[in-house]
Amino acid sequence: MHRWPLRLILVATLAALLVLGLSVNRSPAVANGPTTTTTATTTPSGPSTTRPVTTTTRPPARQPVPTPDPPLIATGPFSAPRRGCHFSSGVMSTTSATTTRVTPAPVHALGHCVVLEIGDSLGNDLGWGLARELRHNPGVTLHLEDISSTGLVTAWYYNWPRQLRRFLHRYHPHLVIMSFGANDEQGIVVNGHAAIFGSPEWYRAYAARVLQITRAATKSGAYVLWVGLPIMESRQYREGAQILNTLYASVATTVPGVTYVSIWKLFANSQGHYQVGAHVNNVPEVLRASDGIHYDYFGEDVAATYVINQLARLYHVALAPEAPTYITR
Repeated sequence: MHRWPLRLILVATLAALLVLGLSVNRSPAVANGPTTTTTATTTPSGPSTTRPVTTTTRPPARQPVPTPDPPLIATGPFSAPRRGCHFSSGVMSTTSATTTRVTPAPVHALGHCVVLEIGDSLGNDLGWGLARELRHNPGVTLHLEDISSTGLVTAWYYNWPRQLRRFLHRYHPHLVIMSFGANDEQGIVVNGHAAIFGSPEWYRAYAARVLQITRAATKSGAYVLWVGLPIMESRQYREGAQILNTLYASVATTVPGVTYVSIWKLFANSQGHYQVGAHVNNVPEVLRASDGIHYDYFGEDVAATYVINQLARLYHVALAPEAPTYITR
């Protein structure tokens, strides 16, 4: 009878070891591969900001599930100076007496391309993903000049047209990636009074600012890739983002050399609703931050992977993300 306490102690010990083993197996620190730590740095007009990130090797995905809307490309002639970068736009066509055959432009080696990425805090998120996905590509020099809490409405706080001219002069980019709108669902001052967000007066004033910065970039000889806002969690904020995206798509693409890329559907679920997370390369991950607006780490990589793939297709160059990251289901 004295053996029962000893048996109970052994059973309790085995149960504790079993629970501990389950906890270790469920740890998210490693997902099908080793973990390394790196740093992505932005260089705004003020002091540089540094964000430590943890990079996890994930299994590649065969086919991404969401099908975003195709890019909208501005019509009209545009020929960016090469300067060592082999970006090109358009298609090749051959005409005979009876038919005209249109074929995709050939894919070129990348050369050396300078990319400037600007925007607000959502632009920051995208930029960090781009920095990770392009960090070992010697053909791309990426400059991140995003400033949180800015936008095209509050020029009194940070004047983007003026700052963009400075960046264009400093970097001489072949491509400018733009991501704005997170802070622009507010009134805009027109002739000394505030025009309500979404009103005709607001629309005209805001559209003029979109045209101003896109034309400044293309006039310098750079292509422009305007990345739209992702779906938002809050209904009111989501509706405002849709207004902004519609404006970007209709206004920015009136400027030759500008392409609008929508990522709205990329971050929506199969019913078209906002989703916090999804399977990323077949592993459950969080995509969006707790505020329902920004990207989380894996959301940044999903957005960056999509944008880089679009760059390759749109400008006919051999370019690919370092660690392709897709929403798989």
